Amino acid sequence: MDPHMSQQNHSNLADTFHALGARYGARSALVSGARSVSFAGLVATSAQWARQFQAEGLKAGDQVGLVLRDSVDTVLAMVAIWMLDAVAVPIDFRNRADERGRLSEEFDLAALLEDRDLSNGAYRSIACDAGWKDTAARHSDAPVERKGTESHPALISLTSGTTGRPLGIVASHRTIQLRSFGYGFEAHYPFEGKFLNAYPLSFSASRNHTIGQLMRGATVCFHPPIFAADELIEKVNSQGITFLFAVPATVKAMLGLSNGTGKPLMPDLKMLYCGGSGMEAHDKLRAWQELTPGFLHCFSSSVSGTCSVLAGADVASHSHTDGRVLPTVRLEIVDEDHTPLPAGEVGALRVRSHGMAEGMYKNRARDTGDKIRDGWAYTGDLAKVSTDGFLTVVGRSSDMIIRGGANVYPAEIETVLQAVPGVADVAVTGFASVEFGEEIAAFVVAKSGVTEGDLAAECRVQLAPDKRPRKFIFLDSLPRNTNGKVLRRELRASLES
Repeated sequence: MDPHMSQQNHSNLADTFHALGARYGARSALVSGARSVSFAGLVATSAQWARQFQAEGLKAGDQVGLVLRDSVDTVLAMVAIWMLDAVAVPIDFRNRADERGRLSEEFDLAALLEDRDLSNGAYRSIACDAGWKDTAARHSDAPVERKGTESHPALISLTSGTTGRPLGIVASHRTIQLRSFGYGFEAHYPFEGKFLNAYPLSFSASRNHTIGQLMRGATVCFHPPIFAADELIEKVNSQGITFLFAVPATVKAMLGLSNGTGKPLMPDLKMLYCGGSGMEAHDKLRAWQELTPGFLHCFSSSVSGTCSVLAGADVASHSHTDGRVLPTVRLEIVDEDHTPLPAGEVGALRVRSHGMAEGMYKNRARDTGDKIRDGWAYTGDLAKVSTDGFLTVVGRSSDMIIRGGANVYPAEIETVLQAVPGVADVAVTGFASVEFGEEIAAFVVAKSGVTEGDLAAECRVQLAPDKRPRKFIFLDSLPRNTNGKVLRRELRASLES
Protein backbone atom coordinates (compact mmCIF):
# COMPACT_ATOMS: atom_id res chain seq x y z
CA MET A 1 0.00 0.00 0.00
CA ASP A 2 1.46 3.38 -0.97
CA PRO A 3 1.71 5.72 2.07
CA HIS A 4 0.40 8.64 0.00
CA MET A 5 -2.91 6.79 -0.47
CA SER A 6 -3.84 6.54 3.23
CA GLN A 7 -6.35 9.04 4.64
CA GLN A 8 -7.26 10.20 8.14
CA ASN A 9 -11.01 10.46 7.43
CA HIS A 10 -12.45 7.10 8.49
CA SER A 11 -15.70 7.33 6.50
CA ASN A 12 -16.24 4.04 4.72
CA LEU A 13 -18.80 2.59 2.32
CA ALA A 14 -19.11 -0.43 4.62
CA ASP A 15 -20.92 1.86 7.07
CA THR A 16 -23.23 2.95 4.27
CA PHE A 17 -24.11 -0.68 3.52
CA HIS A 18 -24.73 -1.41 7.21
CA ALA A 19 -27.19 1.49 7.18
CA LEU A 20 -28.84 0.24 3.98
CA GLY A 21 -29.23 -3.22 5.52
CA ALA A 22 -30.96 -1.71 8.55
CA ARG A 23 -33.18 0.54 6.43
CA TYR A 24 -34.31 -1.88 3.72
CA GLY A 25 -33.95 -5.24 5.50
CA ALA A 26 -35.67 -8.04 3.55
CA ARG A 27 -36.04 -6.04 0.34
CA SER A 28 -34.16 -7.64 -2.57
CA ALA A 29 -30.85 -5.88 -3.19
CA LEU A 30 -29.16 -8.18 -5.72
CA VAL A 31 -30.79 -10.57 -8.19
CA SER A 32 -29.13 -12.87 -10.71
CA GLY A 33 -31.28 -15.56 -12.29
CA ALA A 34 -32.98 -17.48 -9.49
CA ARG A 35 -30.61 -16.08 -6.85
CA SER A 36 -31.77 -13.17 -4.70
CA VAL A 37 -29.94 -11.48 -1.84
CA SER A 38 -31.71 -9.02 0.45
CA PHE A 39 -30.15 -5.83 1.79
CA ALA A 40 -29.82 -7.44 5.22
CA GLY A 41 -28.44 -10.61 3.64
CA LEU A 42 -25.87 -8.63 1.66
CA VAL A 43 -24.46 -7.11 4.84
CA ALA A 44 -24.55 -10.38 6.80
CA THR A 45 -22.84 -12.44 4.07
CA SER A 46 -20.23 -9.74 3.47
CA ALA A 47 -19.41 -9.77 7.20
CA GLN A 48 -18.85 -13.53 7.05
CA TRP A 49 -16.67 -13.18 3.96
CA ALA A 50 -14.69 -10.39 5.66
CA ARG A 51 -13.92 -12.70 8.57
CA GLN A 52 -12.84 -15.43 6.17
CA PHE A 53 -10.55 -12.95 4.43
CA GLN A 54 -9.10 -12.09 7.85
CA ALA A 55 -8.56 -15.79 8.55
CA GLU A 56 -6.58 -15.99 5.29
CA GLY A 57 -4.35 -13.11 6.35
CA LEU A 58 -5.89 -10.14 4.51
CA LYS A 59 -5.82 -6.88 6.44
CA ALA A 60 -6.48 -3.12 6.21
CA GLY A 61 -4.70 -1.50 3.29
CA ASP A 62 -4.24 -4.70 1.29
CA GLN A 63 -5.15 -4.40 -2.37
CA VAL A 64 -7.35 -7.29 -3.46
CA GLY A 65 -8.17 -8.14 -7.06
CA LEU A 66 -11.77 -9.14 -7.82
CA VAL A 67 -11.89 -11.42 -10.86
CA LEU A 68 -15.30 -13.06 -10.40
CA ARG A 69 -17.75 -13.91 -13.16
CA ASP A 70 -20.75 -13.66 -10.82
CA SER A 71 -21.70 -10.02 -10.20
CA VAL A 72 -23.57 -10.83 -6.98
CA ASP A 73 -20.41 -12.43 -5.59
CA THR A 74 -18.41 -9.41 -6.74
CA VAL A 75 -20.62 -7.02 -4.74
CA LEU A 76 -20.47 -9.26 -1.65
CA ALA A 77 -16.69 -9.48 -1.90
CA MET A 78 -16.29 -5.74 -2.50
CA VAL A 79 -18.31 -4.85 0.60
CA ALA A 80 -16.40 -7.48 2.61
CA ILE A 81 -13.11 -5.92 1.52
CA TRP A 82 -14.36 -2.50 2.61
CA MET A 83 -15.37 -3.91 6.00
CA LEU A 84 -11.66 -4.70 6.50
CA ASP A 85 -10.67 -1.26 5.18
CA ALA A 86 -8.83 -3.04 2.39
CA VAL A 87 -8.86 -1.81 -1.21
CA ALA A 88 -10.93 -3.42 -3.98
CA VAL A 89 -9.35 -3.70 -7.44
CA PRO A 90 -12.03 -4.95 -9.89
CA ILE A 91 -10.57 -6.86 -12.87
CA ASP A 92 -12.34 -8.14 -15.98
CA PHE A 93 -13.02 -11.85 -15.39
CA ARG A 94 -12.30 -12.52 -19.06
CA ASN A 95 -8.59 -11.80 -18.53
CA ARG A 96 -6.37 -14.84 -18.96
CA ALA A 97 -4.11 -16.15 -16.21
CA ASP A 98 -0.97 -14.50 -17.62
CA GLU A 99 -2.66 -11.09 -17.69
CA ARG A 100 -3.94 -11.61 -14.14
CA GLY A 101 -0.37 -12.27 -13.08
CA ARG A 102 0.87 -9.06 -14.73
CA LEU A 103 -1.87 -7.02 -13.05
CA SER A 104 -1.11 -8.62 -9.69
CA GLU A 105 2.50 -7.47 -10.00
CA GLU A 106 1.77 -4.00 -11.42
CA PHE A 107 -0.82 -3.15 -8.74
CA ASP A 108 0.80 -4.93 -5.77
CA LEU A 109 -2.18 -7.19 -5.15
CA ALA A 110 -2.17 -9.17 -1.90
CA ALA A 111 -4.47 -11.74 -3.53
CA LEU A 112 -6.86 -12.26 -6.41
CA LEU A 113 -10.34 -13.57 -5.63
CA GLU A 114 -11.21 -15.92 -8.50
CA ASP A 115 -13.89 -18.46 -9.39
CA ARG A 116 -11.12 -21.06 -9.47
CA ASP A 117 -7.38 -20.93 -8.98
CA LEU A 118 -5.73 -20.11 -12.31
CA SER A 119 -2.49 -18.80 -10.84
CA ASN A 120 -0.17 -21.78 -11.29
CA GLY A 121 1.84 -20.18 -8.52
CA ALA A 122 2.31 -16.84 -10.32
CA TYR A 123 0.17 -14.90 -7.83
CA ARG A 124 -1.85 -15.58 -4.69
CA SER A 125 -5.31 -16.87 -5.55
CA ILE A 126 -8.33 -17.23 -3.28
CA ALA A 127 -10.83 -19.48 -5.06
CA CYS A 128 -14.36 -18.31 -4.28
CA ASP A 129 -15.90 -21.73 -4.90
CA ALA A 130 -18.68 -23.59 -3.07
CA GLY A 131 -16.28 -24.98 -0.45
CA TRP A 132 -14.85 -21.54 0.32
CA LYS A 133 -18.36 -20.09 0.67
CA ASP A 134 -19.38 -22.92 3.02
CA THR A 135 -16.35 -22.19 5.20
CA ALA A 136 -17.14 -18.46 5.24
CA ALA A 137 -20.76 -19.16 6.19
CA ARG A 138 -19.59 -20.66 9.52
CA HIS A 139 -18.36 -17.24 10.70
CA SER A 140 -20.42 -14.74 12.65
CA ASP A 141 -22.43 -12.29 10.56
CA ALA A 142 -22.12 -9.53 13.20
CA PRO A 143 -20.67 -6.22 11.99
CA VAL A 144 -16.91 -6.18 11.46
CA GLU A 145 -15.65 -3.08 13.21
CA ARG A 146 -12.58 -1.46 11.72
CA LYS A 147 -9.68 -0.47 13.95
CA GLY A 148 -6.94 2.11 13.68
CA THR A 149 -6.80 5.81 12.86
CA GLU A 150 -6.04 5.58 9.15
CA SER A 151 -8.43 4.69 6.35
CA HIS A 152 -7.56 3.55 2.87
CA PRO A 153 -9.06 4.07 -0.60
CA ALA A 154 -12.19 2.23 -1.63
CA LEU A 155 -11.10 1.33 -5.14
CA ILE A 156 -8.34 1.26 -7.67
CA SER A 157 -10.19 1.44 -10.97
CA LEU A 158 -8.22 0.13 -13.93
CA THR A 159 -8.39 1.98 -17.23
CA SER A 160 -9.47 -0.05 -20.25
CA GLY A 161 -5.96 -0.21 -21.67
CA THR A 162 -6.97 0.75 -25.23
CA THR A 163 -3.82 2.89 -25.54
CA GLY A 164 -1.35 0.79 -23.54
CA ARG A 165 -1.06 -0.97 -20.18
CA PRO A 166 -3.93 -0.21 -17.76
CA LEU A 167 -3.46 2.64 -15.32
CA GLY A 168 -4.88 2.67 -11.79
CA ILE A 169 -7.23 5.47 -10.76
CA VAL A 170 -7.47 5.77 -6.97
CA ALA A 171 -10.88 6.67 -5.51
CA SER A 172 -11.69 7.17 -1.82
CA HIS A 173 -14.87 6.08 -0.07
CA ARG A 174 -15.96 9.71 0.10
CA THR A 175 -15.46 10.16 -3.65
CA ILE A 176 -17.59 7.09 -4.46
CA GLN A 177 -20.28 8.34 -2.08
CA LEU A 178 -20.24 11.83 -3.58
CA ARG A 179 -20.45 10.41 -7.10
CA SER A 180 -23.51 8.43 -6.04
CA PHE A 181 -25.12 11.46 -4.40
CA GLY A 182 -24.16 13.55 -7.44
CA TYR A 183 -26.47 11.55 -9.72
CA GLY A 184 -29.26 13.55 -8.11
CA PHE A 185 -27.96 16.69 -9.84
CA GLU A 186 -28.09 15.07 -13.28
CA ALA A 187 -31.80 14.35 -13.75
CA HIS A 188 -34.60 12.44 -12.03
CA TYR A 189 -32.38 9.56 -10.93
CA PRO A 190 -34.86 6.84 -9.81
CA PHE A 191 -35.35 5.68 -6.22
CA GLU A 192 -36.44 2.25 -4.94
CA GLY A 193 -37.02 0.71 -8.36
CA LYS A 194 -35.23 -1.95 -10.41
CA PHE A 195 -31.90 -1.50 -12.17
CA LEU A 196 -31.12 -3.91 -15.01
CA ASN A 197 -27.32 -4.17 -15.23
CA ALA A 198 -25.88 -6.07 -18.20
CA TYR A 199 -22.23 -5.03 -17.80
CA PRO A 200 -19.39 -6.48 -15.69
CA LEU A 201 -18.54 -4.65 -12.48
CA SER A 202 -14.98 -4.20 -13.71
CA PHE A 203 -16.52 -1.43 -15.87
CA SER A 204 -16.55 1.68 -13.67
CA ALA A 205 -19.94 2.97 -14.90
CA SER A 206 -21.57 -0.40 -14.14
CA ARG A 207 -20.04 -0.35 -10.67
CA ASN A 208 -20.91 3.28 -9.93
CA HIS A 209 -24.55 2.85 -10.91
CA THR A 210 -24.81 -0.38 -8.92
CA ILE A 211 -23.67 1.49 -5.82
CA GLY A 212 -25.78 4.54 -6.68
CA GLN A 213 -28.95 2.48 -7.13
CA LEU A 214 -28.37 0.39 -3.99
CA MET A 215 -27.94 3.62 -2.02
CA ARG A 216 -31.42 4.58 -3.24
CA GLY A 217 -32.98 1.30 -2.14
CA ALA A 218 -33.26 -0.16 -5.63
CA THR A 219 -32.96 -3.82 -6.60
CA VAL A 220 -30.03 -4.48 -8.95
CA CYS A 221 -30.92 -7.22 -11.46
CA PHE A 222 -27.80 -8.60 -13.15
CA HIS A 223 -28.11 -9.81 -16.73
CA PRO A 224 -25.45 -12.01 -18.37
CA PRO A 225 -22.89 -9.76 -20.13
CA ILE A 226 -23.49 -11.41 -23.52
CA PHE A 227 -26.89 -10.27 -24.73
CA ALA A 228 -28.93 -9.09 -27.67
CA ALA A 229 -30.70 -5.74 -27.74
CA ASP A 230 -34.15 -7.35 -27.98
CA GLU A 231 -33.41 -9.35 -24.78
CA LEU A 232 -32.82 -6.17 -22.82
CA ILE A 233 -35.93 -4.47 -24.19
CA GLU A 234 -38.08 -7.52 -23.40
CA LYS A 235 -36.72 -7.74 -19.87
CA VAL A 236 -37.20 -4.02 -19.23
CA ASN A 237 -40.84 -4.20 -20.30
CA SER A 238 -41.73 -7.52 -18.66
CA GLN A 239 -40.02 -7.06 -15.30
CA GLY A 240 -40.88 -3.46 -14.49
CA ILE A 241 -37.32 -2.18 -14.83
CA THR A 242 -37.06 1.52 -13.94
CA PHE A 243 -33.36 2.15 -14.67
CA LEU A 244 -31.08 0.83 -17.41
CA PHE A 245 -27.48 1.71 -18.16
CA ALA A 246 -26.21 1.10 -21.70
CA VAL A 247 -23.22 2.09 -23.81
CA PRO A 248 -23.92 3.87 -27.13
CA ALA A 249 -23.30 0.70 -29.17
CA THR A 250 -26.11 -1.06 -27.28
CA VAL A 251 -28.45 1.92 -27.68
CA LYS A 252 -27.72 1.92 -31.41
CA ALA A 253 -28.61 -1.79 -31.57
CA MET A 254 -31.89 -1.04 -29.77
CA LEU A 255 -32.67 1.68 -32.29
CA GLY A 256 -32.32 -0.95 -35.02
CA LEU A 257 -35.43 -2.59 -33.57
CA SER A 258 -37.53 0.58 -33.66
CA ASN A 259 -40.17 0.90 -36.35
CA GLY A 260 -39.98 4.69 -36.29
CA THR A 261 -43.63 5.20 -35.33
CA GLY A 262 -42.70 7.51 -32.47
CA LYS A 263 -44.08 5.16 -29.80
CA PRO A 264 -41.25 4.46 -27.32
CA LEU A 265 -40.06 0.85 -27.19
CA MET A 266 -39.66 1.11 -23.39
CA PRO A 267 -42.42 3.54 -22.36
CA ASP A 268 -42.32 2.79 -18.61
CA LEU A 269 -38.52 2.95 -18.23
CA LYS A 270 -37.82 5.99 -16.07
CA MET A 271 -34.19 6.40 -17.13
CA LEU A 272 -32.01 4.99 -19.90
CA TYR A 273 -28.60 6.22 -18.81
CA CYS A 274 -26.12 6.13 -21.68
CA GLY A 275 -22.37 6.71 -21.39
CA GLY A 276 -18.94 5.21 -21.80
CA SER A 277 -18.15 6.69 -25.22
CA GLY A 278 -19.32 9.31 -27.70
CA MET A 279 -22.64 9.10 -29.53
CA GLU A 280 -23.92 10.50 -32.82
CA ALA A 281 -26.37 13.40 -32.56
CA HIS A 282 -29.16 11.70 -34.54
CA ASP A 283 -28.87 8.56 -32.38
CA LYS A 284 -29.34 10.64 -29.21
CA LEU A 285 -32.44 12.27 -30.66
CA ARG A 286 -33.88 8.96 -31.84
CA ALA A 287 -33.21 7.31 -28.46
CA TRP A 288 -35.16 10.09 -26.71
CA GLN A 289 -38.03 9.81 -29.18
CA GLU A 290 -38.13 6.08 -29.91
CA LEU A 291 -36.77 4.28 -26.83
CA THR A 292 -37.84 6.32 -23.80
CA PRO A 293 -38.34 10.01 -22.92
CA GLY A 294 -36.13 9.17 -19.93
CA PHE A 295 -33.05 8.89 -22.17
CA LEU A 296 -29.91 10.59 -20.82
CA HIS A 297 -26.41 10.78 -22.29
CA CYS A 298 -23.48 11.80 -20.11
CA PHE A 299 -19.82 12.62 -20.47
CA SER A 300 -17.79 11.17 -17.63
CA SER A 301 -14.48 9.50 -16.91
CA SER A 302 -13.01 7.42 -14.10
CA VAL A 303 -10.67 10.24 -13.13
CA SER A 304 -13.21 13.09 -13.20
CA GLY A 305 -16.62 11.59 -12.46
CA THR A 306 -19.59 12.90 -14.44
CA CYS A 307 -18.96 16.28 -16.09
CA SER A 308 -22.04 16.95 -18.26
CA VAL A 309 -25.47 15.55 -19.00
CA LEU A 310 -27.82 15.76 -22.00
CA ALA A 311 -31.43 15.02 -21.03
CA GLY A 312 -35.01 16.16 -21.50
CA ALA A 313 -35.68 19.02 -23.89
CA ASP A 314 -31.93 19.60 -24.27
CA VAL A 315 -31.78 16.42 -26.37
CA ALA A 316 -34.00 18.05 -28.99
CA SER A 317 -32.16 21.39 -29.01
CA HIS A 318 -28.54 20.35 -28.35
CA SER A 319 -28.15 16.75 -29.52
CA HIS A 320 -24.89 17.76 -31.25
CA THR A 321 -23.32 18.37 -27.80
CA ASP A 322 -22.48 16.25 -24.77
CA GLY A 323 -24.89 18.21 -22.60
CA ARG A 324 -24.80 20.89 -19.96
CA VAL A 325 -21.84 21.06 -17.61
CA LEU A 326 -23.14 20.05 -14.17
CA PRO A 327 -23.62 22.87 -11.65
CA THR A 328 -21.26 21.17 -9.17
CA VAL A 329 -18.42 20.77 -11.69
CA ARG A 330 -15.73 23.36 -12.39
CA LEU A 331 -14.66 22.60 -15.95
CA GLU A 332 -12.08 24.42 -18.07
CA ILE A 333 -10.74 24.08 -21.59
CA VAL A 334 -7.02 24.90 -21.67
CA ASP A 335 -4.20 25.21 -24.18
CA GLU A 336 -0.83 23.44 -24.17
CA ASP A 337 0.42 25.84 -21.47
CA HIS A 338 -2.63 25.03 -19.28
CA THR A 339 -4.08 28.51 -19.84
CA PRO A 340 -7.92 28.65 -20.02
CA LEU A 341 -9.33 29.24 -23.51
CA PRO A 342 -12.37 31.34 -24.46
CA ALA A 343 -15.78 29.76 -25.09
CA GLY A 344 -15.96 27.88 -28.37
CA GLU A 345 -12.24 27.11 -28.70
CA VAL A 346 -10.95 23.53 -28.67
CA GLY A 347 -8.40 22.48 -26.06
CA ALA A 348 -7.69 19.98 -23.31
CA LEU A 349 -10.52 19.31 -20.85
CA ARG A 350 -9.77 19.56 -17.14
CA VAL A 351 -12.04 19.34 -14.11
CA ARG A 352 -12.27 20.01 -10.41
CA SER A 353 -15.37 18.46 -8.90
CA HIS A 354 -16.93 16.40 -6.13
CA GLY A 355 -16.42 13.25 -8.21
CA MET A 356 -12.75 13.54 -9.17
CA ALA A 357 -10.38 10.79 -8.11
CA GLU A 358 -7.68 11.19 -5.48
CA GLY A 359 -4.84 10.32 -7.82
CA MET A 360 -3.16 7.83 -10.11
CA TYR A 361 -1.65 4.70 -8.62
CA LYS A 362 2.10 5.21 -8.15
CA ASN A 363 1.60 8.51 -10.02
CA ARG A 364 1.68 6.62 -13.31
CA ALA A 365 -0.02 8.51 -16.14
CA ARG A 366 0.20 9.14 -19.87
CA ASP A 367 0.68 12.57 -21.41
CA THR A 368 -2.46 12.16 -23.54
CA GLY A 369 -4.56 10.19 -21.03
CA ASP A 370 -6.10 10.41 -17.56
CA LYS A 371 -3.93 12.30 -15.08
CA ILE A 372 -4.02 14.64 -12.08
CA ARG A 373 -2.00 17.85 -12.42
CA ASP A 374 -1.99 20.80 -10.01
CA GLY A 375 -5.22 19.64 -8.42
CA TRP A 376 -7.04 19.26 -11.76
CA ALA A 377 -8.28 16.03 -13.29
CA TYR A 378 -7.31 15.87 -16.97
CA THR A 379 -9.47 13.35 -18.83
CA GLY A 380 -7.30 13.13 -21.96
CA ASP A 381 -10.10 14.59 -24.10
CA LEU A 382 -10.20 17.55 -26.46
CA ALA A 383 -13.36 19.62 -26.10
CA LYS A 384 -15.02 23.01 -26.24
CA VAL A 385 -17.71 24.74 -24.17
CA SER A 386 -20.32 27.07 -25.62
CA THR A 387 -21.26 30.41 -24.08
CA ASP A 388 -24.46 28.84 -22.72
CA GLY A 389 -22.58 26.05 -20.92
CA PHE A 390 -22.87 23.04 -23.24
CA LEU A 391 -19.86 20.75 -23.55
CA THR A 392 -18.81 19.21 -26.87
CA VAL A 393 -16.07 16.57 -26.82
CA VAL A 394 -14.32 16.42 -30.19
CA GLY A 395 -12.08 13.42 -29.43
CA ARG A 396 -9.26 11.99 -27.39
CA SER A 397 -5.96 13.82 -27.38
CA SER A 398 -4.31 10.57 -28.43
CA ASP A 399 -6.74 10.22 -31.39
CA MET A 400 -6.08 13.65 -32.89
CA ILE A 401 -4.49 13.44 -36.35
CA ILE A 402 -1.81 15.95 -37.32
CA ARG A 403 -1.71 16.06 -41.11
CA GLY A 404 0.89 18.39 -42.57
CA GLY A 405 0.84 20.49 -39.38
CA ALA A 406 -2.97 20.82 -39.29
CA ASN A 407 -4.98 19.37 -36.39
CA VAL A 408 -7.74 17.03 -37.57
CA TYR A 409 -10.38 15.74 -35.16
CA PRO A 410 -11.80 12.31 -36.08
CA ALA A 411 -15.25 13.15 -34.65
CA GLU A 412 -15.77 15.90 -37.25
CA ILE A 413 -15.15 13.50 -40.13
CA GLU A 414 -17.18 10.72 -38.49
CA THR A 415 -20.19 13.03 -38.18
CA VAL A 416 -20.07 13.78 -41.90
CA LEU A 417 -19.79 10.12 -42.91
CA GLN A 418 -22.53 9.01 -40.49
CA ALA A 419 -24.94 11.21 -42.44
CA VAL A 420 -24.42 9.23 -45.67
CA PRO A 421 -27.50 7.01 -46.22
CA GLY A 422 -26.71 3.37 -45.51
CA VAL A 423 -23.75 4.04 -43.21
CA ALA A 424 -24.20 2.27 -39.86
CA ASP A 425 -20.90 2.92 -38.08
CA VAL A 426 -17.66 4.85 -38.69
CA ALA A 427 -14.28 5.26 -37.06
CA VAL A 428 -11.58 7.60 -38.35
CA THR A 429 -7.91 7.25 -37.50
CA GLY A 430 -4.54 8.49 -38.69
CA PHE A 431 -1.77 6.41 -40.16
CA ALA A 432 1.89 7.13 -40.87
CA SER A 433 2.73 9.15 -44.00
CA VAL A 434 6.22 10.11 -45.22
CA GLU A 435 4.89 13.21 -46.97
CA PHE A 436 2.46 14.61 -44.37
CA GLY A 437 3.45 12.89 -41.10
CA GLU A 438 -0.02 11.38 -40.85
CA GLU A 439 -2.79 10.62 -43.31
CA ILE A 440 -6.46 9.97 -42.67
CA ALA A 441 -8.35 6.68 -42.99
CA ALA A 442 -12.05 6.01 -42.44
CA PHE A 443 -13.26 2.54 -41.44
CA VAL A 444 -16.90 2.17 -42.41
CA VAL A 445 -19.68 -0.30 -41.64
CA ALA A 446 -22.37 0.13 -44.26
CA LYS A 447 -25.21 -1.58 -46.08
CA SER A 448 -24.52 -3.06 -49.49
CA GLY A 449 -24.65 -0.45 -52.20
CA VAL A 450 -22.67 2.22 -50.36
CA THR A 451 -19.49 2.89 -52.33
CA GLU A 452 -16.22 4.65 -51.70
CA GLY A 453 -17.35 7.21 -54.27
CA ASP A 454 -20.44 8.02 -52.17
CA LEU A 455 -18.29 8.63 -49.12
CA ALA A 456 -15.65 10.67 -50.96
CA ALA A 457 -18.34 12.83 -52.59
CA GLU A 458 -19.89 13.72 -49.22
CA CYS A 459 -16.46 14.59 -47.82
CA ARG A 460 -15.71 16.88 -50.79
CA VAL A 461 -18.90 18.83 -50.04
CA GLN A 462 -18.61 18.94 -46.24
CA LEU A 463 -14.90 18.95 -45.41
CA ALA A 464 -11.84 21.06 -46.17
CA PRO A 465 -9.28 19.26 -48.38
CA ASP A 466 -6.84 18.57 -45.52
CA LYS A 467 -9.60 16.83 -43.52
CA ARG A 468 -10.73 14.39 -46.22
CA PRO A 469 -9.84 10.70 -45.75
CA ARG A 470 -7.33 9.29 -48.22
CA LYS A 471 -8.47 5.72 -47.54
CA PHE A 472 -11.88 4.16 -47.00
CA ILE A 473 -11.95 0.63 -45.59
CA PHE A 474 -15.23 -1.29 -45.37
CA LEU A 475 -15.68 -3.66 -42.40
CA ASP A 476 -18.46 -5.91 -41.14
CA SER A 477 -18.08 -4.35 -37.68
CA LEU A 478 -15.70 -2.10 -35.75
CA PRO A 479 -13.47 -3.63 -33.06
CA ARG A 480 -14.61 -2.51 -29.61
CA ASN A 481 -13.61 -3.27 -26.05
CA THR A 482 -16.08 -4.55 -23.45
CA ASN A 483 -17.11 -0.96 -22.64
CA GLY A 484 -18.12 -0.26 -26.24
CA LYS A 485 -15.13 1.94 -27.09
CA VAL A 486 -13.66 1.60 -30.57
CA LEU A 487 -10.16 0.12 -30.58
CA ARG A 488 -8.58 2.69 -32.87
CA ARG A 489 -5.12 1.38 -32.13
CA GLU A 490 -6.07 -1.93 -33.78
CA LEU A 491 -7.47 -0.12 -36.81
CA ARG A 492 -4.33 1.96 -37.21
CA ALA A 493 -2.11 -1.10 -36.78
CA SER A 494 -3.99 -2.87 -39.59
CA LEU A 495 -2.85 -0.10 -41.96
CA GLU A 496 0.72 0.15 -40.74
CA SER A 497 1.57 -3.53 -40.34
